[in-house]
Amino acid sequence: MRNVLFTGLLLASCVLFVIIGQIYWQNKVDQSVQSAIAEEKGSGQTAGEDGDVMKYAANLPPDVQKKVKDAIHQRKPVRLVIVGSKAISSAEKSWPALFKDELEATYGKRVFDVIVKEYGDMTTKEALEANLDKEIIDAKPDVLLWEPFILNNNGVVAIDETLDDIETMIENITSALPDVVIMLQPPHPIYNAKYYPMQVEAFRAFANEKGYVYLDHWKAWPDYKSEKLNDVVDENTDLPNERGQRLWADFFIDYFIAK
Repeated sequence: MRNVLFTGLLLASCVLFVIIGQIYWQNKVDQSVQSAIAEEKGSGQTAGEDGDVMKYAANLPPDVQKKVKDAIHQRKPVRLVIVGSKAISSAEKSWPALFKDELEATYGKRVFDVIVKEYGDMTTKEALEANLDKEIIDAKPDVLLWEPFILNNNGVVAIDETLDDIETMIENITSALPDVVIMLQPPHPIYNAKYYPMQVEAFRAFANEKGYVYLDHWKAWPDYKSEKLNDVVDENTDLPNERGQRLWADFFIDYFIAK
């Protein structure tokens, strides 16, 4: 009788132990799931919102759209490297900073990783000598948005040599990073310039001929022959003021974020 009672108690203890173990592990699983959900919400989007996020990329080239989709599914952000002259930081709130804020507010913080590289008064010739293309390669961009110093070259480096320099650097970059998407843009306009607009036009023609994406933000500025341009570009420095940086940012915001 005593053996039967002992066996019954032992069996009951085993059952109770199994039940307690199941409850413990279920609680651990529930906590893990809740943590994953909280982390996903913190990223600015959820898996069910992927389609909604992709609609914002409608203006982008197909290969960039694919990179955005891959970034969402693989949770590995698109490295968007912005390279330019001192014009991209000529006001306290620069257009890349304004642009980045809007990207994160719309796409969340896990879709684009924006990296800004500013090179002051550097010319394309100096860029080649300084191995700027190597620096860009080391940044490992998925998308390179480049303003390649056309204004810095004005009066210093002839436009034909400028375009040769740009092509050489792009060839080096794409050779090392065959999947990178090159997006080119001109610098900002300046009031009543004489030769500079012709150089920008030659740059635009070069980009189109080579098949690069050319983002013509000049259409968003007042005409370079209009005094209204002085409202957004400082007359003394020929650099965009805060309003000019905002205008520049809005162009890229509208391009990267379809309404």
